[in-house]
Formats: sequence, structure tokens, C-alpha cells
Amino acid sequence: MTAFTVEDLIRHLERLRARGPIPFDVKSGEIFGILCPQGQDRRTLIAILMTMLFPVSGFAERSPLAILGNLGDVRRSMGIVIREPVLDPVLTGRENLDFHARLHGLGEEVRRRRISEAIELFGIAGSADAPVETYSPAMVQHLEIGRAYLSHPEVLFLAEPTKGLDGPGRRDIWDLLRRLNRERRVTIIFTTHDVAEAEAICTRVAVVDGGEVVALDAPETFRAVMTLDDTPLEFDNTS
Repeated sequence: MTAFTVEDLIRHLERLRARGPIPFDVKSGEIFGILCPQGQDRRTLIAILMTMLFPVSGFAERSPLAILGNLGDVRRSMGIVIREPVLDPVLTGRENLDFHARLHGLGEEVRRRRISEAIELFGIAGSADAPVETYSPAMVQHLEIGRAYLSHPEVLFLAEPTKGLDGPGRRDIWDLLRRLNRERRVTIIFTTHDVAEAEAICTRVAVVDGGEVVALDAPETFRAVMTLDDTPLEFDNTS
């Protein structure tokens, strides 16, 4: 079952200046990575997928989600974690979750249940009643993902989910995403410039370069090709 399709979309977005279509589909229940070398292209691409940025006028959408004509339902099916923090550092983790649960329109009983679930599921029980400004960077990201999961989305979008974290923090987030995908069957889509990250947790990876998908396959296939060609993929670290 297809969870998300991007077809003939980016080609019509002037800001990305794509040379051709970017056709890929994300299957329900997979972890899909988008490797993109240019920081601006990464930001633009994820903004389109998250419905935060729209194609130019005259675009004829072919996605089964009917994003442009069905924004309310599409957005309700998504959980979004962007690079810019949306948590209030002065509030506690629990208070932040409560605030965002209210924004989702969750009723009192559901809100209480979802907050307790997020605190346990995302490993913040020991810090739930401490101000977020006292959290480590990895713990902040745990809470950000927990916030995005409050609505029990079908698809979770993450932009550079481990950028700025140290090695243990990165692996911690990888483990969290694997568990969320495995135990809750959440479809996960994220952008990254890090080949190792894509290899570590992705079911499939799309490499987008110069406005086109230049490769789309399982990480182990890329590894085999790179070993044979002895030509490593190189990506910048720009935001």
C-alpha cells in the first residue's frame, strides 16, 4: 500500500529549479530517507511534502493524497518535526505536550491518555516535569518527536532529525524511530545529508541531486555499488 506519492511535483516548483520530475512513492510502514546534497533543496523539498510550500500556479497534481485540494485531511494524517524548535523551553515537557495536544483539538480524556503514552513511549518519564531548557539536545528531540506523535499520525516527517547531535544522541534517535516504525507501524520520511544515517535506518533511500532523483533503492544496494565503483557519495553539511 502506498502512503505517499510524489510525481511530477518538484519540476513545477521554481525555487528548486528541477531539471525533471521527481517521481517516488513511499510505501506504508517503511522508513524512507531523502538524501539531498544541497541544503536549500532539502528545505524546499521537505516543505513541499509537509504542505508548507506549494508549487507554482498551473501545477496539475497527481498525488493520490490530493494535497492541494484536501489540505485538512492530509495535515491531520501527518506528524511534523522541523529543524526549528517549536517547544517552549520554559515550560516542562508535560506542559509542552499538553499545549500541543490542545492545538490538535484533543479532548481532555484523550489528551491525558496521549500525553502519558508519549512520556513513556519517548523515554522522557524522568524529565517530564522539568523545564525543557534543562534537557539535553537528544532529549529535546525525543520530546519533539513525541509532540509530533500526539495525533497518532499515519506519516511522520522529519527534517534533519539528528543534526547537531553527538554519536550516542544520533544512535538514540535512530533506535527511537526504528521502534516507532516497528511497534506502531508509523511511516517515516526524513531528509538528511548523512549517508551513514540513511544506511542505518532506512528501508529505501532516494538521492535527489540537481533537482532530480539520481538514485532510488535500498541502502544495501547503494553500499554494493559504492564498493564496486570505489566512488563514495559526498554530501555537504549546509543547513
